[in-house]
Amino acid sequence: MKKKLLKKAVAAVMAGCMVFSLAACGGSSQTPAQSGTETTEKEAAPTSESEASGTQETASGEKTKITFWAPFSGGDGDIMTSLVDEFNAQSETTEVEFMIIKSEEYYTKLLAAMTSDSAPTVAINHITRIKEYVVDELLEPLNDLGSAADVQWSDFTERLQQASQVDGSYYCMPIDTHLLLMHFNVDEFESMGLLEADGTVKVPAGEEAFFEYFNKIKEESGKMPLSGTSMNGLPMYVWYTLLTQFGGDVCDAEGKTATLDSDANRKALEIMMKMVDSEIWPKNQKNGAELFTGNVAVATINGDWAIPTFTGTEGLNFVSMAFPQLGTTDSVYADSHTLVMPKSANTTDAQKTSGMEFMKWLTDNTGKWAQSGHIPSKVSVMESEEFKALPFRENYAASANYAKFYPQVCGVAGLTEMTYRELATMIAGEQDVDTTMNNMQTQFQEILNSYNK
Repeated sequence: MKKKLLKKAVAAVMAGCMVFSLAACGGSSQTPAQSGTETTEKEAAPTSESEASGTQETASGEKTKITFWAPFSGGDGDIMTSLVDEFNAQSETTEVEFMIIKSEEYYTKLLAAMTSDSAPTVAINHITRIKEYVVDELLEPLNDLGSAADVQWSDFTERLQQASQVDGSYYCMPIDTHLLLMHFNVDEFESMGLLEADGTVKVPAGEEAFFEYFNKIKEESGKMPLSGTSMNGLPMYVWYTLLTQFGGDVCDAEGKTATLDSDANRKALEIMMKMVDSEIWPKNQKNGAELFTGNVAVATINGDWAIPTFTGTEGLNFVSMAFPQLGTTDSVYADSHTLVMPKSANTTDAQKTSGMEFMKWLTDNTGKWAQSGHIPSKVSVMESEEFKALPFRENYAASANYAKFYPQVCGVAGLTEMTYRELATMIAGEQDVDTTMNNMQTQFQEILNSYNK
């Protein structure tokens, strides 16, 4: 074990466990880390090391028992529980014990388990933090296990194939792409004559057209044009979408040099402040989703994970669309829930084989998982009638083709924590664009330097 790097990873997790428990982990209508964290019966911690690692011995002829940890709660937790139950009913060789960990505690507990050989056989891990775990030698490589189970990596979308690899080896199996969207109140847009014949809403492309469109909505509706929580994840999702739409990114491909002193970053920050100052996206919003479901705002910025909540809101007639393109490059912030196999001295070869059987089955059967709003990881599932039949999916599924993940570099946890803080301060009017940009460049370079000594 690389103790020096491991300490850094532990520190990063402790600092970033809140922010990384993040997007799309819990039935949240806002930022998934903020709600849907009620304790469930399945959140109970393992009672012994053997139970936690899945090393319970089985008698001849019995199924191999493995454990699976995830930060899902709320609606997505119910869907995953149903999938695990379905697998257990079908498999003749493997039985999965599923445990949900509170999202805000998930990565802290997972890393602690990894460093004490008590990790689960299979765990959920976001694709943007795979590199740090691989560098610290915490994850099993999956190439050989995948080949033995006849995993066809080419079945995954091209972007997920690329992001699942570190130095040419696969370390995770994605189950979805989840990304930023816009959601519109159909009744309000119909009354303004802005609803398309097919029931969709089309925001014109380009920065100038975007502001003309929403200024018109502000005048004609008399309501808030756009809601979106002013802190935590939502501003970061908007910022990274705009940064990459204007051709920028957070660092070079090697993860050594921060690139946040760029024209693209300045443009992204200026557009965000223009939205705030013009009150298209007013500041000081504690819960943008509630402003939308309460009909205070006629549209909202939120992820695909908000769809189940909006669907369950009585009287809300809405449509979900891909995030508009303001810049020159099609792009939208995204992440992916993936399945990983933590390294553990207590995991047997039979459990690794069973773990891969479960991982492959789950990625082959993500049509039901798509009910959570996420886009399936495999092209065949995306093209299935089961997925196409879900409402709104055809409006934004193509976004997966240009979805933008953070680069596979060490330091993403620290980057996330830093951007949460800097963007919230800027949106609140406590610092200007130049100060925000300089702070982001300086702080992220320090984070990268700490990994490249």
